[in-house]
Amino acid sequence: MLPTAPATSPRPRIVLVAPDVVGARMAGPGLRFAEIAQQLATVGDVTLAVGIEGSDVEALRGRGFDVVAYEGRDELVALLTSHDVAFCQLIDEVAVREGQRAGCRFIFDLYNALPAEAIGAERIGGFDTQPEKDDVFRDVLRFFRFALRTGSYFVTSNERQRDFWIGYMISAEGLLPSDLRGRTPDEVIGLCPFGMAEGEPASDRRGIRERFGIPASDLVLLWAGGIWDWFDAETPIRAVARLRERGLGVHLVFYGTTHPNAAIGRPTAVRRAMDAATDLGVLGDGVHFIDGWVPASERADYLLDADAAVSTHKESFETRYAFRTRILDHFWACLPSIVSEGDWFAEYIAEHGLGEVVPYSDVDATTAAIERLLDPAEREAVRLRVRGVREDWRWSSTTAELVRVVAHWQDTLVPRPVDAPAVAPAPPPAAPPGAVARLRARLSGTIVGSAYRRLRRR
Repeated sequence: MLPTAPATSPRPRIVLVAPDVVGARMAGPGLRFAEIAQQLATVGDVTLAVGIEGSDVEALRGRGFDVVAYEGRDELVALLTSHDVAFCQLIDEVAVREGQRAGCRFIFDLYNALPAEAIGAERIGGFDTQPEKDDVFRDVLRFFRFALRTGSYFVTSNERQRDFWIGYMISAEGLLPSDLRGRTPDEVIGLCPFGMAEGEPASDRRGIRERFGIPASDLVLLWAGGIWDWFDAETPIRAVARLRERGLGVHLVFYGTTHPNAAIGRPTAVRRAMDAATDLGVLGDGVHFIDGWVPASERADYLLDADAAVSTHKESFETRYAFRTRILDHFWACLPSIVSEGDWFAEYIAEHGLGEVVPYSDVDATTAAIERLLDPAEREAVRLRVRGVREDWRWSSTTAELVRVVAHWQDTLVPRPVDAPAVAPAPPPAAPPGAVARLRARLSGTIVGSAYRRLRRR
């Protein structure tokens, strides 16, 4: 890959730098970048650059964009310097500067308020001790200060997040009076939430009931994603245990227990959920865990075999600024949702009558919400309301603003100065010689930790 001068043609050359594993088995970040690549291919020549171990490049062939694997900084620089526009999330800072010098303009994807997510995590960058956690967290903050001073444009998921990032940008001196030039907030940070597939989900097998021998008459609740630190899986487990004690046929199924990115693996929250189910006597008898990670192409087999979906979380900074991408799968399959209060989607679901919103960690309220959805007529009424909002969440709708900006990139993406002060990561926390092995042994399987380690290696 030899760098060439950026094209002057109106149709831009766009590179998306995948922040996570892509292929048959993808979590939210991988799915997002693959879908956005497909939408941007309508206005530009798109390359999805994949540098994360465990990715399957061949699985994404034939979707209207090129897929290229790269190794190390030099190959990443070659990709950036041969494109007009780069869409990225976590990325090597030196490579960004080389891309800027060659005329590439950067769009940073801020759909996940990572600092708010990281601050309350049990482990950050593999550390669960102080001052190491604070030191790694400062590195996370430094990276985003760099990004907000470097990008020509940014996207995020909702108005709460936009307010969060605008405050961050101003405090990082990423937005000065000389930068504003009459632009409005949405022209600085646009909205590009997670989206939903254009087609309808289809399945030729019953992924849940056949696997666990669940009768068609029983209610199946699906937890359609991973169990991370900030989630509360124990409350719905306790609610299901109560209902089963009363003889009601209710089942709760978790998929996504082990992340496809080996650096993340199985979170400790999965073990806590399994322990809770074991203590209540419902593990394998009302509460079921599917080991591994369901391939993206097969998730309809599970979604269409469920009667409702559950996503409950704790009260935290992460919750305040979260955007639960799994909710879009609930909508895709027209499933009623049972969710905790406090995040953006809880307000949206309550406003449109798309399910049940329950207080944090309230077993009584969660039990009552499940009981209401035992009524087939109630579930069907909710499904009808879900169908009424689905078109707003298609990828073609959620990416429309981003696609428009990229289509007119020479006017909308203002070059940022290459000599903006670099905000490099701090040195790693010092450790005595005998502690290095112990620190490595404590490396955790968190999204924050995985992202930090990638930045540190680069």
